[in-house]
Amino acid sequence: MSKKLTYETVYDEIKRKIKSGVWKPGQQIPPLEQLSVELGVGVSSVREAVRILGKQKILRVEQGRGTYVENDVTGAEGGRTLDFLEKATMLQLTEARLIIEPELAALAAEKATDTEADEIVRTAETMRQKIRKKQDFFKEDLLFHELIARASHNEIMFHMLELIGDLLTDSRRRSMKWEGMDEKAASYHHLIAQAIAQRNTTQARTLMKSHLEDMLTGFRQDVWTG
Repeated sequence: MSKKLTYETVYDEIKRKIKSGVWKPGQQIPPLEQLSVELGVGVSSVREAVRILGKQKILRVEQGRGTYVENDVTGAEGGRTLDFLEKATMLQLTEARLIIEPELAALAAEKATDTEADEIVRTAETMRQKIRKKQDFFKEDLLFHELIARASHNEIMFHMLELIGDLLTDSRRRSMKWEGMDEKAASYHHLIAQAIAQRNTTQARTLMKSHLEDMLTGFRQDVWTG
């Protein structure tokens, strides 16, 4: 069974508290930062769960005042709504990455130090080896994109990706469920790393764009057929 996504953990816990009567309609729930600490997850994951519950009319967010329980938990239909909205969020995230990350790859090919380029290549190769051995490669997968962002030497774009770190983690956990995606991602990573090491900005940009377009196609299918 695949590991539960971060949003699902937060979402389920908030619904559990409402269903059990810990939080009643009209009552204000703790601030996002407090829930983040209590649940041991990033604030962005709590914010996303609250956003989804707000769309389901289970919570009500009042700017400057806080978040309140608006209605009782709606049961199974709410779960289906969560799944659709979560997939839609992943789709939007990938659309955003498609705008940013090809340019980060091109900048990395242009600006990366030799040490940074070597680390990108090494991380891509470690991921390929782990996939062949059927070992956990999740850390290397995420690290690969982080290293490219750092090697771009553009602090603004790097911190933009850093702010959505939880979303990126959940995006990869979901896409890992798709058949054949791991091998395709590893192949793209290898080719992108080689383009960066060879200082080929055009190739690095084009390959990253193709990689994310592949992901985007997967999320579109996931939203409408999942």
